[in-house]
Amino acid sequence: MTVEGYIRLGLGIIVLVMIVIILYRFNAGKSNRRQSSLEIMKQRYEKGEITKEEYEKAKKKQGK
Repeated sequence: MTVEGYIRLGLGIIVLVMIVIILYRFNAGKSNRRQSSLEIMKQRYEKGEITKEEYEKAKKKQGK
């Protein structure tokens, strides 16, 4: 293999590694599912931070 061949091979490997890293980071962001506002309100209700009326109002506002 010539020097040019090694350079192309090296650049190809670098590009593939970069693509894998980009795809991994893109998918990792999606796996950390964000909580909906209703789920957050439910947790706050369970902790006693808000009243049942406030939770019901938020639930009604979401249409659920």
